[in-house]
Amino acid sequence: MKSNDISVYVHFPFCVRKCLYCDFNSAPASRETMRAYTHALLTEITAKRSLLRGRKLSSVYLGGGTPSLMDPGDIADVLGAIDSITTIGHDTEVSMEVNPGTLGGEYSEGAGGDRVAALMKAGVNRMSIGLQSADEGELKALGRIHSLDDFMRTYDLLQSCGVPEISVDIMTAIPHQTEDSLQRTLETVTSLKPGHISAYSLIIEEGTPFGRAGEESLCLPDEDTSFALDRYTVRYLKDAGYDRYEISNYALMTPAGDHRCRHNLGYWERADYLGIGVSAASLVGDHRFTNAPDVDSYIKDPGAEHAEDRRISRKEAMEEFMFLGLRKTAGVSEEAFEEDFGVSMSSVYDGVIKRYAEEGLMKRSEGRVFLTERGLEVSNIILSDFLL
Repeated sequence: MKSNDISVYVHFPFCVRKCLYCDFNSAPASRETMRAYTHALLTEITAKRSLLRGRKLSSVYLGGGTPSLMDPGDIADVLGAIDSITTIGHDTEVSMEVNPGTLGGEYSEGAGGDRVAALMKAGVNRMSIGLQSADEGELKALGRIHSLDDFMRTYDLLQSCGVPEISVDIMTAIPHQTEDSLQRTLETVTSLKPGHISAYSLIIEEGTPFGRAGEESLCLPDEDTSFALDRYTVRYLKDAGYDRYEISNYALMTPAGDHRCRHNLGYWERADYLGIGVSAASLVGDHRFTNAPDVDSYIKDPGAEHAEDRRISRKEAMEEFMFLGLRKTAGVSEEAFEEDFGVSMSSVYDGVIKRYAEEGLMKRSEGRVFLTERGLEVSNIILSDFLL
């Protein structure tokens, strides 16, 4: 049974330059367009207030694109609009994605410290910095706009301003990457001791410059090397004191606090979330809807018909419960499955669970089902078998 908690995702589709691997809805834009977009966001938030009213706000995630390009006043307006409907409390996680150099750097307007202070005053208490690699050649190959120095300055800025939670994103299996270059990236990041690290493997998406170029021309690590790089990452971060709580996410777990990303945990646990902005997806109860992707059309009519709007079937909900929940190292609860769907997990999935358990890829213990370390390595194959 779902709780009364809800999360909000707000999409900011603007960036300095689109990275070569990126398939998110993002593009460069003028300051005037950004301001007009903010007004549209405020209109949509007001129009969907009934979906938020009376709910406890667990988290807000400002993603993109590059939301750190936005004027802090615009961010404050958006968070203020949400807060006026459902309170952003002291315990609400408010995350914002940050590109190095966009807070007080080459691509920023105004002093970095002032911008960060204004964002924190608006309610942002967690910032996620997209490093991707500490190797300058790899950054250039990815089409990133920043250097390692830009990242270090941004990290130091957030730390000196007292941002409560800092996360760093890195990537594996990227062009020209070797174990030595990955080690340097991991050493750079863990030496800073951020509370959270995300380590994603590069996926080549159709329609991106990488997709059009073809994998054979990108100097990518071969499949065996990619597996080895992922294993190296898992081992290195474990030795550095980071707890792997999801396939690609790691957090420091100390007596002083739990640094896992609450917003992303909500996705994997199928908690309700409301998406605001172009291409933003929502799940409220069994209702799934997604906004249309065109920025100009959204600015003109933020209340336009959704690109997708439908009810999720019981079968789809079961599938999502399993293939999203099994991304977590803690896996899924058999009791929660039965509570949600009125049948036991064994009656639906016993065959596939037993098969993978016999192969050493899955375990069942104390009422939970979860992937083993070997199972996490081949999770894409395993999770697809939970489609009914």
